[in-house]
Amino acid sequence: MATRSVLVVLPLVLATLIATVNAQSYTPPAPSPLPDSSSSPPAPPPQDYSITPPPPSSPPPPVPSPPPPSSPPPPTPSPPPPSPPPPVPSPPPASNWTPVANVNDPTIQQVAQFAVRIYALSTTQLKMQLLRVISGETQPYNGGYNYHLVVTVTGGKKTQYDASVWGILGTMSWKLWSFTPRS
Repeated sequence: MATRSVLVVLPLVLATLIATVNAQSYTPPAPSPLPDSSSSPPAPPPQDYSITPPPPSSPPPPVPSPPPPSSPPPPTPSPPPPSPPPPVPSPPPASNWTPVANVNDPTIQQVAQFAVRIYALSTTQLKMQLLRVISGETQPYNGGYNYHLVVTVTGGKKTQYDASVWGILGTMSWKLWSFTPRS
Protein backbone atom coordinates (compact mmCIF):
# COMPACT_ATOMS: atom_id res chain seq x y z
CA MET A 1 0.00 0.00 0.00
CA ALA A 2 2.96 2.30 0.54
CA THR A 3 3.86 2.05 -3.14
CA ARG A 4 0.37 3.01 -4.04
CA SER A 5 0.50 6.22 -2.00
CA VAL A 6 3.93 7.01 -3.50
CA LEU A 7 2.43 6.60 -6.97
CA VAL A 8 -0.37 9.01 -6.10
CA VAL A 9 1.86 11.54 -4.33
CA LEU A 10 4.63 11.50 -6.94
CA PRO A 11 2.50 13.00 -9.79
CA LEU A 12 1.18 15.67 -7.41
CA VAL A 13 4.69 16.65 -6.39
CA LEU A 14 5.82 16.80 -10.03
CA ALA A 15 2.80 18.94 -11.03
CA THR A 16 3.50 21.33 -8.15
CA LEU A 17 7.17 21.57 -9.08
CA ILE A 18 6.37 22.29 -12.77
CA ALA A 19 3.77 24.91 -11.80
CA THR A 20 6.27 26.61 -9.50
CA VAL A 21 8.95 26.76 -12.22
CA ASN A 22 6.46 28.10 -14.75
CA ALA A 23 5.19 30.70 -12.29
CA GLN A 24 8.73 31.98 -11.68
CA SER A 25 9.49 32.41 -15.41
CA TYR A 26 6.07 33.93 -16.21
CA THR A 27 6.04 37.41 -17.69
CA PRO A 28 2.71 39.23 -18.04
CA PRO A 29 1.60 40.01 -21.63
CA ALA A 30 2.28 43.48 -23.00
CA PRO A 31 -0.71 45.82 -22.93
CA SER A 32 -2.70 45.96 -26.17
CA PRO A 33 -2.13 49.06 -28.33
CA LEU A 34 -5.90 49.15 -28.98
CA PRO A 35 -8.03 51.16 -26.58
CA ASP A 36 -9.82 49.08 -24.00
CA SER A 37 -13.30 50.27 -23.11
CA SER A 38 -13.07 48.92 -19.58
CA SER A 39 -9.88 50.76 -18.61
CA SER A 40 -9.02 54.43 -18.60
CA PRO A 41 -6.27 55.74 -20.86
CA PRO A 42 -2.79 55.73 -19.37
CA ALA A 43 -1.67 58.89 -17.70
CA PRO A 44 0.83 60.95 -19.67
CA PRO A 45 4.40 60.82 -18.42
CA PRO A 46 5.28 63.63 -16.02
CA GLN A 47 6.96 66.57 -17.70
CA ASP A 48 10.17 68.02 -16.43
CA TYR A 49 9.71 71.79 -16.00
CA SER A 50 13.10 72.41 -14.42
CA ILE A 51 15.28 75.00 -16.05
CA THR A 52 18.85 74.14 -16.74
CA PRO A 53 21.34 76.99 -17.01
CA PRO A 54 23.00 77.50 -20.36
CA PRO A 55 26.55 76.26 -20.74
CA PRO A 56 29.24 78.81 -19.95
CA SER A 57 30.04 80.94 -22.93
CA SER A 58 33.48 81.28 -24.33
CA PRO A 59 34.70 84.10 -26.51
CA PRO A 60 34.07 83.46 -30.23
CA PRO A 61 37.07 82.42 -32.26
CA PRO A 62 38.70 85.25 -34.22
CA VAL A 63 37.53 85.52 -37.81
CA PRO A 64 40.44 85.52 -40.23
CA SER A 65 40.45 88.45 -42.61
CA PRO A 66 40.47 87.63 -46.31
CA PRO A 67 43.74 88.13 -48.13
CA PRO A 68 43.89 91.23 -50.30
CA PRO A 69 43.16 90.52 -53.96
CA SER A 70 46.29 90.32 -56.00
CA SER A 71 44.62 90.90 -59.34
CA PRO A 72 41.08 91.52 -60.54
CA PRO A 73 39.16 88.37 -61.46
CA PRO A 74 38.92 87.57 -65.16
CA PRO A 75 35.74 88.84 -66.81
CA THR A 76 33.03 86.23 -67.20
CA PRO A 77 32.03 85.60 -70.78
CA SER A 78 28.57 86.85 -71.66
CA PRO A 79 26.04 84.21 -72.67
CA PRO A 80 25.35 83.83 -76.38
CA PRO A 81 22.29 85.66 -77.66
CA PRO A 82 19.14 83.53 -77.59
CA SER A 83 18.35 81.70 -80.79
CA PRO A 84 15.20 82.72 -82.61
CA PRO A 85 12.15 80.53 -81.91
CA PRO A 86 11.43 77.80 -84.44
CA PRO A 87 8.95 78.76 -87.11
CA VAL A 88 5.34 77.92 -86.34
CA PRO A 89 4.01 75.43 -88.90
CA SER A 90 1.16 76.86 -90.88
CA PRO A 91 -1.68 74.71 -92.17
CA PRO A 92 -1.11 73.33 -95.65
CA PRO A 93 -2.67 75.18 -98.53
CA ALA A 94 -6.16 74.08 -99.61
CA SER A 95 -4.81 72.82 -102.93
CA ASN A 96 -2.76 70.07 -101.23
CA TRP A 97 -5.47 67.39 -101.70
CA THR A 98 -4.42 63.97 -102.97
CA PRO A 99 -7.00 61.69 -104.65
CA VAL A 100 -7.61 58.33 -102.96
CA ALA A 101 -6.13 55.63 -105.21
CA ASN A 102 -8.14 52.71 -103.75
CA VAL A 103 -11.55 53.48 -102.24
CA ASN A 104 -11.69 49.87 -100.97
CA ASP A 105 -8.61 50.41 -98.77
CA PRO A 106 -9.52 49.35 -95.18
CA THR A 107 -8.46 52.76 -93.82
CA ILE A 108 -10.73 54.65 -96.22
CA GLN A 109 -13.59 52.22 -95.44
CA GLN A 110 -13.14 52.85 -91.69
CA VAL A 111 -13.15 56.62 -92.17
CA ALA A 112 -16.36 56.38 -94.23
CA GLN A 113 -17.94 54.05 -91.65
CA PHE A 114 -17.02 56.55 -88.90
CA ALA A 115 -18.65 59.42 -90.80
CA VAL A 116 -21.91 57.52 -91.44
CA ARG A 117 -22.21 56.26 -87.86
CA ILE A 118 -21.52 59.63 -86.25
CA TYR A 119 -23.99 61.37 -88.54
CA ALA A 120 -26.64 58.70 -87.89
CA LEU A 121 -26.11 59.06 -84.13
CA SER A 122 -26.56 62.83 -84.35
CA THR A 123 -29.89 62.45 -86.19
CA THR A 124 -31.87 59.91 -84.18
CA GLN A 125 -34.57 59.43 -86.83
CA LEU A 126 -32.18 57.84 -89.35
CA LYS A 127 -30.78 54.32 -89.33
CA MET A 128 -28.09 54.70 -91.97
CA GLN A 129 -25.59 52.14 -93.20
CA LEU A 130 -22.62 52.56 -95.50
CA LEU A 131 -22.98 50.83 -98.86
CA ARG A 132 -19.77 51.95 -100.55
CA VAL A 133 -17.24 54.74 -101.02
CA ILE A 134 -17.50 56.30 -104.48
CA SER A 135 -14.48 58.62 -104.38
CA GLY A 136 -12.27 60.50 -101.98
CA GLU A 137 -9.26 62.68 -101.38
CA THR A 138 -6.92 63.27 -98.44
CA GLN A 139 -4.91 66.19 -97.15
CA PRO A 140 -2.32 66.23 -94.33
CA TYR A 141 -3.47 68.62 -91.63
CA ASN A 142 -2.64 69.35 -87.98
CA GLY A 143 -0.79 66.09 -87.28
CA GLY A 144 -3.45 63.96 -89.00
CA TYR A 145 -5.39 63.96 -92.25
CA ASN A 146 -8.49 65.60 -93.65
CA TYR A 147 -10.63 63.19 -95.63
CA HIS A 148 -13.23 64.28 -98.17
CA LEU A 149 -15.28 61.26 -99.24
CA VAL A 150 -18.33 60.72 -101.42
CA VAL A 151 -20.32 57.81 -99.98
CA THR A 152 -23.48 55.88 -100.81
CA VAL A 153 -25.71 54.95 -97.87
CA THR A 154 -29.04 53.26 -97.14
CA GLY A 155 -31.65 54.61 -94.77
CA GLY A 156 -30.93 58.30 -95.38
CA LYS A 157 -33.03 61.01 -96.98
CA LYS A 158 -30.75 60.75 -100.00
CA THR A 159 -28.40 58.01 -101.14
CA GLN A 160 -25.17 59.97 -101.75
CA TYR A 161 -23.44 62.20 -99.23
CA ASP A 162 -20.26 64.29 -99.03
CA ALA A 163 -18.40 63.53 -95.80
CA SER A 164 -15.57 65.66 -94.39
CA VAL A 165 -13.58 64.02 -91.60
CA TRP A 166 -10.33 64.83 -89.77
CA GLY A 167 -8.39 62.22 -87.81
CA ILE A 168 -5.08 60.75 -86.70
CA LEU A 169 -4.66 57.11 -87.70
CA GLY A 170 -4.26 54.72 -84.77
CA THR A 171 -5.75 57.13 -82.20
CA MET A 172 -9.12 58.14 -80.83
CA SER A 173 -8.73 61.68 -82.25
CA TRP A 174 -11.39 61.94 -84.96
CA LYS A 175 -13.91 64.65 -85.93
CA LEU A 176 -16.76 64.72 -88.39
CA TRP A 177 -16.64 68.20 -89.96
CA SER A 178 -19.64 67.80 -92.25
CA PHE A 179 -21.98 65.22 -93.74
CA THR A 180 -24.20 66.75 -96.40
CA PRO A 181 -26.48 65.21 -99.05
CA ARG A 182 -25.28 65.57 -102.64
CA SER A 183 -27.62 67.39 -104.98
